[in-house]
Amino acid sequence: MPHPSQLIFQNVQSEHLKAWFADTLAAYPELRDRPVYLRRLPMRYSTMRAQPVINWAFFRRARRHYRVDFSSHLDVTEHVRVRELPREVVVGWFAHELGHIVDYLDRPWRGMIAFGLGYALWSRYMRRAEQRADSIAVDHGFGSEVLATKKYLLGHATLPRHYKKRLKKYYLSADELEALINAYEERGEMPDIVEI
Repeated sequence: MPHPSQLIFQNVQSEHLKAWFADTLAAYPELRDRPVYLRRLPMRYSTMRAQPVINWAFFRRARRHYRVDFSSHLDVTEHVRVRELPREVVVGWFAHELGHIVDYLDRPWRGMIAFGLGYALWSRYMRRAEQRADSIAVDHGFGSEVLATKKYLLGHATLPRHYKKRLKKYYLSADELEALINAYEERGEMPDIVEI
């Protein structure tokens, strides 16, 4: 699939990661005209994250740029090498991160700053944000992929205990995610999502 002109890769050598990200992004029509970056860089405490790019466009919602970063830091990648994961797991992860970006679209710059502070300071706020990203990914047709990501990460024997504990604390469980997917499939639309 050809990459949209607004998709920019930074320090990403893997052609299959580029293709998987482009394919996942194509399922998010609300991001079609937005500059979206996929960037590989050292991140000590995170494997993947989605954020707005802080530049002059940040202050105008309609022109804001976004990026999905994935880690190249040795402490993380000794356990999870994104480029070596199965397609379904990576696509589920990308879909979750793009769900965050969709959640950011209607937030003014002050709202984005408030969101960042809430996410950093309150675990309940972080949990709601992560659940919302999962819900948005399911709403875009990636329920089975997000579920595969969750099962893979929780079942991965070499992941550190603190990483799995964080996944269980802040993200939907596999059972909650399956219930959300089933509700979505039965109704053909998302059930109510917690707004933050």
